[in-house]
Amino acid sequence: MGLKPGYVIYESEWGDIQEADTYSCCHCQYVVRIQPGSGKQRGYCTLCTAPTCGGEHCLECKPFMKKIEEIEARGRLHQAMDRA
Repeated sequence: MGLKPGYVIYESEWGDIQEADTYSCCHCQYVVRIQPGSGKQRGYCTLCTAPTCGGEHCLECKPFMKKIEEIEARGRLHQAMDRA
């Protein structure tokens, strides 16, 4: 999957316009604003070779598309069970 870089322009809480680079977590798709020197700990998945949001729920490698495929498979199973 790799890094999905992005860019955001937003208004800060003080009303001034801010700009920042972003990336999406490879496990949950959370958009992370890159803030050099902020001290925030983020993660990196060596299996996906991409950065993560650093959240506890993203410590285990489970790529986002894998989660979607599992949800779709469950839906097909439920449909098959309803027809039977």
